[in-house]
Amino acid sequence: MSDDGGDGAKQLQDALDKVDFDELTDSLAEGIHRAIEMDEDVESGPKGPANETEYVLHQDRLPSDRYHELARTVTEAVLSVSPRTVAEVEVGGIADFLRNRDEAAVETLLENGASLVESPTNDGTIEGRCTANPGVVEAVLTFYMPGFWQAWFLDADGKAIAARYDDRIQHYWLPEPGYAELGERLDSDLFSAVVPKDT
Repeated sequence: MSDDGGDGAKQLQDALDKVDFDELTDSLAEGIHRAIEMDEDVESGPKGPANETEYVLHQDRLPSDRYHELARTVTEAVLSVSPRTVAEVEVGGIADFLRNRDEAAVETLLENGASLVESPTNDGTIEGRCTANPGVVEAVLTFYMPGFWQAWFLDADGKAIAARYDDRIQHYWLPEPGYAELGERLDSDLFSAVVPKDT
């Protein structure tokens, strides 16, 4: 008769022996710190104009688990229906992740105002405010994936049109006619996930 309990305990112990708890602790601490920063970013982040409604992309209402792809689709649509034009984009992301995704897009950001910032926890971050042009906007949208925590699309007055915080929070600002047009451009099940912030 086999000792399944003993085998399971040994496998668990073997797995625990492979865990670097110092590294795990550092990663957890960094995650907690980033979560605190994210809350502060949302509170202190860009604001839209007073005559437009602020919307959020409600993750639980999305039609599938392809979050970043759907967030990109919604953001592209919002930028196209907004009566305001993007003048600048403020970005932030882990350099290695972004370079692995699209080296040319990283260079586009660096050539238009972003900087490579050294970091003790990774190989640096791409951060800063870029002057917007079609290439910059497309480069930013290319990076809608984990590791790209900030993309603020701002008009000439510094008012937000769309804002990405951390990996999973998207805010949008539109007037009523723009929101109605957004509903015509998006599939109904995706549009239903774009809701007023206070809903």
